[in-house]
Amino acid sequence: MKWLESPDGVCRFSFIVKKKQGNAVYRNRCRRILRPVFFDAAPHLALPVWAVVYVKEDFSTMTSIALRDSANKLLSKLQKKLLDSMESA
Repeated sequence: MKWLESPDGVCRFSFIVKKKQGNAVYRNRCRRILRPVFFDAAPHLALPVWAVVYVKEDFSTMTSIALRDSANKLLSKLQKKLLDSMESA
């Protein structure tokens, strides 16, 4: 995941799933699973961010539960980095 502080004060997320990870059904399913996880967490982030989330697992190994768990881990890491950047500023 790559992110930067939002210049307009609004959280925005983009989800990238490459074609080699799976077919269109899998790619769209990943986005449908990730969207609510990230947008529900957006109000609780320390700062508004623009973030690009890359799904790197292919369809043979990724389940919806594993995808949600990975997303929650990413969000906790992002929150920690945001809090660290606020303290250092």
